[in-house]
Amino acid sequence: MFGGFSKTSYLCPQITIRLPNMRRIAVILMLLCATALAAQNYIYDEFRAFKGMLNGKTAFELIFQDSSQNGESRCAGYIYYPNAKNPAPILIVGRYLKSDPKDPNSEYLYHMAFEEYQPDGEMTGKIDLEYYEVEGDYTFKKGTWINPNNARRLPMTQTKSVFEKASWWPGVPPTLTAPKREAYSYKYAFTKDNDGWLQDITVDLYADGKKVAPEIRESYSYPFKEDQHLDWITETDINFDGIPDLYLFTGFHSHAQSAYAAYVWNPATLQFYRVDTFDEIAEPEFDEKSKTITSRARDNGHMYIDVYKWKNGKLSRISSKKQSLFD
Repeated sequence: MFGGFSKTSYLCPQITIRLPNMRRIAVILMLLCATALAAQNYIYDEFRAFKGMLNGKTAFELIFQDSSQNGESRCAGYIYYPNAKNPAPILIVGRYLKSDPKDPNSEYLYHMAFEEYQPDGEMTGKIDLEYYEVEGDYTFKKGTWINPNNARRLPMTQTKSVFEKASWWPGVPPTLTAPKREAYSYKYAFTKDNDGWLQDITVDLYADGKKVAPEIRESYSYPFKEDQHLDWITETDINFDGIPDLYLFTGFHSHAQSAYAAYVWNPATLQFYRVDTFDEIAEPEFDEKSKTITSRARDNGHMYIDVYKWKNGKLSRISSKKQSLFD
């Protein structure tokens, strides 16, 4: 298929590397040509774009690009469904897999795995993509979209390469430039009314000492005075992935049960996501062994016990029962 193409030489000062194309030597160039790059962090201008159908029914458009952040290679982009009810770019985060060595053109073959993330951090799709690339010219080979909940597979059909960014492209994905979790710290402050009652809390996030957006703001359901003995914010592993998340005290549910807001860190997208479902949980109990969160809410002589579990970045209730407080 590609027998007529020859490998291209790419030059670094006093160094010649013979490899198929720029993408395959991106990491090496970053190391050998560090003096040619003004900073450690670099976003590659080149992108790859494809458009086609899923199972011959659902139109899609997909664009991604690469970056190097502090010596670490990253890949991210967006997938777009133009015929959706409310079409909007959906973040995809990718990684390069080993290509099939039995392919007759394996040296030009790229195999990629993407995960599709909604704005709330839920993963709603996986994408397996293969394409050929020779001297910057890329051609689709095959691809599959996979539902992470039921493993349903939809083949990419009628798919072709596109060489211009679509009008819906929102710009560089934040994943390509975001710092890692360990770079973050925070400061918080309260808004009070004229009598000193707390109204809300604002949390400013910092990465490597620099303030980053957006800030976190939570309002209190019931007014109360500042109490120095309360842990207003804690860093704890809410979703059991071994990475500390943010956990804010937001007041009380009925019958003086503590309420919290949760912001979970996603190591794939490198973002914090607010977990709206957590607002339902009273006096949360975390069980590391079963990886569940239990809510215990008292009301009208009964205890309502709800158990929640994570799946694909979404927290959902998996069981519920009511017990009498007088049995």
